[in-house]
Amino acid sequence: MIPFTLSAIAPVLNAKRVGDDRTILTVVTDSRAPSASSSVFVALKGEHFDAHDFAEQAVAAGAVALLVNRRLPLDVPQLIVADTHRALGQLAAWVRRQVPTRVVALTGSSGKTSVKEMTAAILRQCGRVLATKGNFNNDIGVLLTLLRLTPEYDFAVIEMGANHLGEIAWMTDLVRPETALVNNLSAAHLAGFYSLSGVAQAKGEIFAGLPANGRGILNADSHDWPHWQQVLGHKAVWYFAVHAAEGVDFFASDIVSDHQGVRFTLHS
Repeated sequence: MIPFTLSAIAPVLNAKRVGDDRTILTVVTDSRAPSASSSVFVALKGEHFDAHDFAEQAVAAGAVALLVNRRLPLDVPQLIVADTHRALGQLAAWVRRQVPTRVVALTGSSGKTSVKEMTAAILRQCGRVLATKGNFNNDIGVLLTLLRLTPEYDFAVIEMGANHLGEIAWMTDLVRPETALVNNLSAAHLAGFYSLSGVAQAKGEIFAGLPANGRGILNADSHDWPHWQQVLGHKAVWYFAVHAAEGVDFFASDIVSDHQGVRFTLHS
């Protein structure tokens, strides 16, 4: 993570600073975990929880500052904002703007984590790679992944999940990928999207945030690729499929699935 001081980051977050200045080296959202030195605890609020109730526990665990939406009666520096979730996104976006790292963002109904790991493994042949940990692909996971960026990373591979329309669009705006991929589409997770076309629309949001010279990667075996191609407009596109076909840029052969896992030869 890129270090920052509370005084320097307060204007970025439109925050009121209370207490002494501190240099922050890490950001934490879990009050139960021991904090690394010079960490700020972000008190997020959800439908069934309010992390402000655990801020004292976070300080006891080592946090040296708090990011909160109201001043708490604790003797520790605090940044007070209207919405801690939004502020965490602003902080992640600030970190993203500081680095030249080339970012690949990916989503899909299934297989996201496997594709993320394969992509990261390939890119490690070309440089240092930051990748989403496990399947930590919700909006908080994406923000915390961005916060881990430093100029030393040549590439970042960021996995995005979603449970409603607009979520991937918001994350993509913060992540600012140069390359975006939709792995596949299925009716496995329709809640929040209402229909399969809603899922297709939500996944396609990942392409809307690409720069003019960005590139989309589409599944040629999916019936929805024409919709996503429309979102991409005139941006460059690569296509992948299970088997070789006209117009396909990546495909597999010699596919073996057994007790050791899945193996194949990738053609590009």
